[in-house]
Amino acid sequence: MSCCHSTGARQQRNLLYQFNLVAGGQQLFDINTYDDYQSDVQRPFDDLLEYSQPELEHEWSDGGSDWTPTWDVSGNKFEGFQWAIFLHNVFRKNEEGWFNWWCTWSSPDAPLIVVNGTDYQVAARLWAMSGYFRFARPGAVRIYSSNDVEEVYVTAWENANGTLAIPVINAAHYPYTINVNLAGSPVNHAVAYLTDNSHNGTATDRFSFEGGRFSAQVEPRSMKTYFLSHV
Repeated sequence: MSCCHSTGARQQRNLLYQFNLVAGGQQLFDINTYDDYQSDVQRPFDDLLEYSQPELEHEWSDGGSDWTPTWDVSGNKFEGFQWAIFLHNVFRKNEEGWFNWWCTWSSPDAPLIVVNGTDYQVAARLWAMSGYFRFARPGAVRIYSSNDVEEVYVTAWENANGTLAIPVINAAHYPYTINVNLAGSPVNHAVAYLTDNSHNGTATDRFSFEGGRFSAQVEPRSMKTYFLSHV
């Protein structure tokens, strides 16, 4: 059973309070679900989840009438770059998953992929999502990550097979060189997948490293996911 599938994170907090603390329903649901239409998550739900139920943003889409396929051109909040940051913020609030409402549709407004007969067009929002979900696979555990640069956003996951996924977003208009310290992890091989105005999850760099440390460049206004393994 899931609870409470409200239309926003703030509204969900109100429902959880009533359901848990007033009605005594703390043990009656398995997963905390909510939509993202009225308000997005500003802080974890941990204080209202006495039994540590997983948290899941269950539904959102752009809901607009204008097709927005671009990555970072106009600053529209439904561009791919903006969604990459939305997702980063959600995961930093301890969410286990995030769903888009429309995958494919024939109407060019809300879906990730517009399909019309034998033709199709892909919104960059899909590539923002793939920068996370293509590499952090089911069963992955988000691990601690930090950085000291305001314009760079970092999250990290360890997969069940020991591989690591580190999505990095550079919000600056110039490149950043990042220095990564994996604190003794045995991984020693990296493939970097770049998404920006010219790349859609494209493998651009492959390299090996030792001692859990490497340096790499992240292009401006981009998302670059480092997929790390032991070979």
